[in-house]
Amino acid sequence: MRAFLGLSPDASTKLAIEAWRNKALPCFSSPVPAANFHVTLAFLGQVNTKQLDKLTSQIDATINSRAQPKAFPVNLDFMGYWAKPKACWLGSEHTHSSHQQLVSQLQRIAKSSGLIISKQEYIAHLTLARKCAIEPPAPLIPPQFGWQAKAFHLFESVSSAHGVSYHIRQSWPLDMTFSFQQ
Repeated sequence: MRAFLGLSPDASTKLAIEAWRNKALPCFSSPVPAANFHVTLAFLGQVNTKQLDKLTSQIDATINSRAQPKAFPVNLDFMGYWAKPKACWLGSEHTHSSHQQLVSQLQRIAKSSGLIISKQEYIAHLTLARKCAIEPPAPLIPPQFGWQAKAFHLFESVSSAHGVSYHIRQSWPLDMTFSFQQ
């Protein structure tokens, strides 16, 4: 299965981002459906059953230990564009330290499960549109979205005649004991 670990905004945040995109930006030929909005923590790629079992077992052990990752705020407050993948996205000026720690922790677990993880610097982002031939103009209304990440998920990327969809296959809670507000 093709998979990644990520965060999912709540439904009202997904709808607010979609409404903002439709109002503040030009029409895109390949907008990402609101149902697919997510922030990737670790892209896993093609995962076999053995790797998946090892990965989920190690995550389970981490969640049930004293090293359970903390809940954190996710803020999306600027728009970016990557020319090579032709993607328009929302990002965060300041990624919370607990968010960065979770990314590092999950990437270590993925590597120890036999998965190859990109060495690129992590940039928290939510993709708005793909196949953007040129960089979109600055938005008419600045983005300002946020939610409290209370869990992270294992997503499966499923391709069909209607496009790609992302399905949550497993979820893990984040420790709310000392969650931080930013």
